[in-house]
Amino acid sequence: MAGPALKITFTLDEDDLAYYRRLFRQARRGAEELGADRISRGARKLVESVRKAKKTPSFVKEAADELESLIEMVQDEEWALPRSVASQVLAALAYFANPKDLVPDHLPGLGFLDDAIMIRIMSEQFKHELWAYKRFCAFRRGMEQRPWTPVAKERRARRLAEKRRELRAKIAERKARKTTRSRLRLVW
Repeated sequence: MAGPALKITFTLDEDDLAYYRRLFRQARRGAEELGADRISRGARKLVESVRKAKKTPSFVKEAADELESLIEMVQDEEWALPRSVASQVLAALAYFANPKDLVPDHLPGLGFLDDAIMIRIMSEQFKHELWAYKRFCAFRRGMEQRPWTPVAKERRARRLAEKRRELRAKIAERKARKTTRSRLRLVW
């Protein structure tokens, strides 16, 4: 019989965040050399490794789902992520294209901890874009049942464009209301 769930909370202070930002900057510098495809493949490889690994903590699996959403957000042609945001996301994803890891991934229970932390930091950085992208995907899934008809194709494209504009306006509103915090609290 499983016991009660354990909630672990820790806060990354400014020094901790500075350390992870340095890792991001290092990865970002190499991002241009790697190219978007290689960066995406490297990040997807991590997602696959997490899903294949035995005894992977649920918070790591949740982080892998967020990482996959970030990858899909960049690659989704219908979402058409603005180039400046796509460049920022790819630069952040470049960390996962680097085979060097703080904690070796093969260590049971702990191997993906550093990756999960980086993914949480990235998710926080792009939380408004992720929020909107997930809503866009849900909207798209609920659309036309027969998108191959000419009328449906035209209506689909128009409705997706309208939804994109609406969600991008909401992203701008959310960012305008955002308060700057120097500390990031991670809860799993």
